[in-house]
Amino acid sequence: MAFVAADGGRLRCGAAHGAFAGRHDFLRGAVGVSARALIVYCGLLMSVSAFAVDITLPSFGAMVEALDTRYALVQWTITFYMFAAAFGQLLWGSASDRYGRRPVLAAGLTLFVVGCAVAALAPSITVLLGARAVQGFGAAAAIVSSRAIIRDLYSGADLARNLAFATAIFAVGPIVAPLAGAGIAALFGWRAIFAVLALFGVLLLAALTRFSETIPGLAPDALSPATYLRRTRRLVGHPQSRHFLILSAVVMATMLLILASAPRVYESEFGITGGLFALYFALHGAGIVIGQMVNRRLIAVAGIVPAMLVGNAVLILSATLILATALAGLLTPWLLAAFFVLFATSYLVVYSNAAAMVLDPHGDIAGFSASLYGFVSQMGGALAVTALVVMTGDGAVAFAAALLAICLTTMAMIAWWHRGRR
Repeated sequence: MAFVAADGGRLRCGAAHGAFAGRHDFLRGAVGVSARALIVYCGLLMSVSAFAVDITLPSFGAMVEALDTRYALVQWTITFYMFAAAFGQLLWGSASDRYGRRPVLAAGLTLFVVGCAVAALAPSITVLLGARAVQGFGAAAAIVSSRAIIRDLYSGADLARNLAFATAIFAVGPIVAPLAGAGIAALFGWRAIFAVLALFGVLLLAALTRFSETIPGLAPDALSPATYLRRTRRLVGHPQSRHFLILSAVVMATMLLILASAPRVYESEFGITGGLFALYFALHGAGIVIGQMVNRRLIAVAGIVPAMLVGNAVLILSATLILATALAGLLTPWLLAAFFVLFATSYLVVYSNAAAMVLDPHGDIAGFSASLYGFVSQMGGALAVTALVVMTGDGAVAFAAALLAICLTTMAMIAWWHRGRR
């Protein structure tokens, strides 16, 4: 039943297209309840990176002291992780088109567990940064495979709605991770955090054995340089995919800026660290769940891009409120947490819907499309934030101004596309 996609996204023969349709119907019909369970599993796969990043945030200060290093270098554990995850997706996405989603997931999750073990024993910031890169590279398989699996099963508005549902599951990471990280560090030290991450990876590996392969057919040449180049040209040459590919990198920068700057802002502005910081920061995960529930309804009623416009308006509002209260000297920890919750309701409305717009035209190369989407969004966002965390320092005003500037940029990009399509 294997088939190879020809240039332009057309299948080589009608029989192959029928095989794809039959496989699609089988997964959505015969598998039944398992199809929904698979979407939940994809949501957990998406949460790997959020969990791996957020769980360390309350321990930044402890890492600085224990490893005798600078705060900015500990902040770079986030960007090292994200850089490696971005490059990793370029490999894992095409590998999943070549070998299948399940083997690639097994290999990537195993590498993630190894990176966690090294991080738990890291004697220096250099080793820790290297271990975080290994973690990110392995976790990239989970990121790209989760999106590719959902694209294997769905297209169009169904794709966007199920990506939104998986993203709501993803919110488990931001909610649980900071609190878990603070509690684990308080009881056992910050190194134990990475042992827990390793256990999470092992559990995901065990759960993988319960799910069937979803790819409708393997592409034997998926890893060849010529295929990479041809597929890149196809995706980047598609106006819709190209526009939302660029948009994804810009909007990713907003969340990475929050992740990298929130611990420092809470500490410098309010003297809040550790468990108390984790409590404040964990609240924003509730915003993600609420936002994705609303997103599913907005997509059904108004469409994918109009839902993005609504979501981005909320992003601008939340960034403006942070900036205004900081300038007025009225910003408090609870207000900042409330504004972050408001922001979280809509960040992933924009980001997950952009993913649907990029992936939808390329169902026959879902693994590669998901990988290029993840690479561009994470690499672009990480490059921007690596510079921004140095420029904004530890002040709430500079942080909020940078956040607002990015949100205004994404609004202009969404509005331009929507106006052009109309």
